[in-house]
Amino acid sequence: GVILNYTIVNGDATYDNTQPSSVPQFALTGLSDSANAVAYYDKNGLQARVAWNCRDEFLAQTGPNPNYTEEYWQIDASASYEFIPGLTGFVEAINLTGEGRRGHLRHNNNVTFVQPGFARYAAGVRFSF
Repeated sequence: GVILNYTIVNGDATYDNTQPSSVPQFALTGLSDSANAVAYYDKNGLQARVAWNCRDEFLAQTGPNPNYTEEYWQIDASASYEFIPGLTGFVEAINLTGEGRRGHLRHNNNVTFVQPGFARYAAGVRFSF
């Protein structure tokens, strides 16, 4: 199967970067469009899933110098197999491509943080009774 999602977020209270920092402003933080695409398989004890997730740039903090978090995306994948009823082995990978994150102030060149991305892997066995 496939799951597709695109969320559009609009708000009138936006931050105007052209105003001097001495001008007080009200803006809504955390608003951004996002998209997800998931492909999955589930049959005869085998489950597999691959997901792509993306979020547009958003205003993270207001004040004299607003702080923005830049667009971010990642790909995750997982698979599991039920060997016998109640005994399942699984593997998963989060952020397969190792995408990092970055933030800036009023201008893209005013970087406030850079967070390197790392892929994370897990494997295990689950037993339920």
